[in-house]
Amino acid sequence: MPKHPLLTLKSATVHQTKWFKLEQDQVQKTADGSDFTYTYLSVAPSVMVVAVDSEGRIIIIRQYRYPTSRYSYELPGGGSGGEPPQEAALRELQEETGFWAGSMEKLGEFVTYCGLADEICHVFLATDLTPGEQELDKSEDISVHAVSYPELLKMISSGEFCDGMGLAALHLARARLDLATLR
Repeated sequence: MPKHPLLTLKSATVHQTKWFKLEQDQVQKTADGSDFTYTYLSVAPSVMVVAVDSEGRIIIIRQYRYPTSRYSYELPGGGSGGEPPQEAALRELQEETGFWAGSMEKLGEFVTYCGLADEICHVFLATDLTPGEQELDKSEDISVHAVSYPELLKMISSGEFCDGMGLAALHLARARLDLATLR
């Protein structure tokens, strides 16, 4: 099997915003020479923060999401804005929750939607939190909540916390967190 089963023949940006580019490529299968069009989103790297306070509670946010027309519980996070991922994680945590992290540990990364986008999300564990003031963008209206791990698991099971990126980030965090301190 060839290392790269697809060969890009031509690429074009179909549409661009400050958040993403819609790319359309002419692609050829190396195995049989057939070609086709592949359209996908090109998105800058993002970050998600699993923030744990001194009482072992996880900091989550709730905000209205226009594309789904509903409120969503999520982990703090967002676009890297060209910053190194750890700096972006510190900034997003502070902007969205008001908390400053004394310690930030990278837990891993994942592809947000590998069939549709090239976005890589970097996941961090934030501890040694100091409260402060949120610095929200004008489009944001975010409430901050501290929940125990069992409470969060119930929110996930009931569908109340259903953000896919947050679920993936929490899965990465499970391997690093001492869950006994979160109960």
